[in-house]
Amino acid sequence: MEGLLSQAGRQIHRRRSWVFAIAIASVVCSVLLIAQGNDFDDGNSPPSSIESGKALELVNQELPVVSQNSVTYIFSHNTLFWNDTEFEQGVRGALEGLDEITLGILGVSMAYDNPDDSSHLARHVSNDGHHVAVFVEFNGTEEEIEEEVENIKSAVESADFEILVTGNLVINSDFDQLLEADQIRAEIIGIPISIIILLFVFGTLTASILPIAVAGCMFPLATGLAFFVSKYFSMTQYSISMISLIGIAVSIDYSLFMISRFREEIDKGQSVEDSIATMMSTAGRAILFSGATVAVGLCSLFYFTATHMPSMAMGAFLAVLGSLLYSMTLLPALLSLVGKGINRFPVPIPGANRKSDFWERFSTRVMENPVRWLAPAMIFLLLLGAPFLNVQLNAGGLETLPPELESRRAYELLEDEFPAFTASLVPLVVVFEDGQDPFSKSLAADITEVCEEVRGVEGVISVEHPLCMPGLFDVTIEQWPIEAQVAWSTTVSDSVAMINIAIEYGSGTDEAEQLIKDIRKFTGESDEEILVGSWTSYEVDMKEHLKERIPTVLLFVLIVTMVLVWFQVKSVLVPIKAILMNILSISASFGLIVVVFQEGLLSDVLNFTPQPLDLMVPPLVFGIAFGLSMDYEVLMLSRIHESWLETEDNTRAVSEGLQASGRLITGAAAIMIAVFSGFIFADVLIIKSIGFALTVAVLVDATIVRAIVVPSTMRLMGSLNWWAPSFLQINNNNWIHDPSTSEE
Repeated sequence: MEGLLSQAGRQIHRRRSWVFAIAIASVVCSVLLIAQGNDFDDGNSPPSSIESGKALELVNQELPVVSQNSVTYIFSHNTLFWNDTEFEQGVRGALEGLDEITLGILGVSMAYDNPDDSSHLARHVSNDGHHVAVFVEFNGTEEEIEEEVENIKSAVESADFEILVTGNLVINSDFDQLLEADQIRAEIIGIPISIIILLFVFGTLTASILPIAVAGCMFPLATGLAFFVSKYFSMTQYSISMISLIGIAVSIDYSLFMISRFREEIDKGQSVEDSIATMMSTAGRAILFSGATVAVGLCSLFYFTATHMPSMAMGAFLAVLGSLLYSMTLLPALLSLVGKGINRFPVPIPGANRKSDFWERFSTRVMENPVRWLAPAMIFLLLLGAPFLNVQLNAGGLETLPPELESRRAYELLEDEFPAFTASLVPLVVVFEDGQDPFSKSLAADITEVCEEVRGVEGVISVEHPLCMPGLFDVTIEQWPIEAQVAWSTTVSDSVAMINIAIEYGSGTDEAEQLIKDIRKFTGESDEEILVGSWTSYEVDMKEHLKERIPTVLLFVLIVTMVLVWFQVKSVLVPIKAILMNILSISASFGLIVVVFQEGLLSDVLNFTPQPLDLMVPPLVFGIAFGLSMDYEVLMLSRIHESWLETEDNTRAVSEGLQASGRLITGAAAIMIAVFSGFIFADVLIIKSIGFALTVAVLVDATIVRAIVVPSTMRLMGSLNWWAPSFLQINNNNWIHDPSTSEE
């Protein structure tokens, strides 16, 4: 009796027109979902599930006009000084372009407003006097200003001065544009290389073009679903990058295994329908298990709720789902249509589709003296992973953007050359109770106690706000100094108040993190609800969150993956061995990303600033790479296990299994490397480092681990590879396996 997958293959063959119609309809629906837009959260901001993110969310909701709406223009001249008449005239003339901006302007702060005040000049004039900073505060919400960012940047221009523009919203806009460009660049690099690899593996144009059709349908489906899901689940712009990063690679890989099995059956003389049925019950079964192992790794990322990893995991999950869906439906229908013409239009590439017994010969040689091969391979992998012992982690920041980016250059110029520029502000967000009157002297007295305690924290420069001055509340607001009135109107609503604390430490430093912890001691003791915001606060929150949850995630991934592998091979030791092999390849990639991105190897070539790794990179790489590595492991072990069942000769089973899967896994790994390597040239550092780490993990797994470590360890374990207690010896279910066939 045929299994369900075989029967499904026959139904797809007989009703392929319906499959085509449904596939086209799904793509059309996906395009309609994309056209409706998305509700993506800002991936550059902390998630609202933690204190720092909640603080930012409340500020954005309740205080639409805040300091984040300020844009900084830096005027530079090689010879003129700030107090030269020509310099001042040039600045004032260039700023006239602001009249073209439809947004209202709340204020413009220049050095020339108060040229006799040394503290004012220290904020607006550089140490050498050749740079002047102008701070412009626009009247509008973040969304309104984001729509005008390009006009804001281009409105102020001069033929005589170099003008650099920066500010939080400008930096965020640049980040989003770079992320979108990174995705397009990676596709331009990865897809053509993947097509070349497919042409080499298949040797025909017809077979090589079908995987691209699957990937072409997967992308709009996964993107449309991501847009739809964003209305109910926190998603960021990172999720689309993950669809490109993961979806294209697995779509092509799954298609590769399916098409190869179909061609194999056609070459045996089977009919098209029988070939599709066999393909579904073997290669189809294998990619279902492979997809499950990838899903396990991705599901682990949903547990990191205090980060944006659930959004990235959701994007990757939708990509894998789309890849499996079209590989198991559209691809069989296309193969049914093409039929025995799958080998048409051969390409004149030397060595294309060439049969070779390389993997059988090499694995046999390794197994003749397994210890001699295993020992140096293990030492090499451990050496590759060793640098990770010295890893440094932070939440990223401006340094993750390209060094030549204008907004980054301007911000760094402010930090380095302007003596009174405060690079870091920590907002305290006071959340009022329902019905509580913000204009209350008793409330101000409570807040003042916190302000005084915070002023004493090492590294705090100033704490200035009307709520920290209870004496003001003896008179009406109209009688306050102008500065206090402006501060009250822009930082206090009926629900919240924001008190900015200027600190001397830059974001990401150990001193800044300790300062946040010290401030929270006092805010936590207050009778009022006071949230501590800032990027450094997010970093503290995330480190504590990851430290708490990583052990649980590791345990979940390891146990569930071992169970999945056991279902595939019915062995106790092989799943354990597979887990250890994966850990070796991933640790090697961890070590290399430390050497490259933290220590700076290849920093000039890849155009980035060496710095600590982003806190999200190790968990992300582990979750994704573990699933992808197990993907290949499952496919390879399936063939080895099949040969073992036929021969009960462990050595022969390993060599035959590697030979049967070797060429395809090599091609699949090459495609993954091609897709991932496209992201190595990204401008956003977290995407660049993830692309590099995944490339290394797949490369190590497909070469050293598969070619040397796997055959040598399986040779040493002998028949113990296939041992399992009698109560675990259950048969595979018919719905996923046809025992009369072998697997791809």
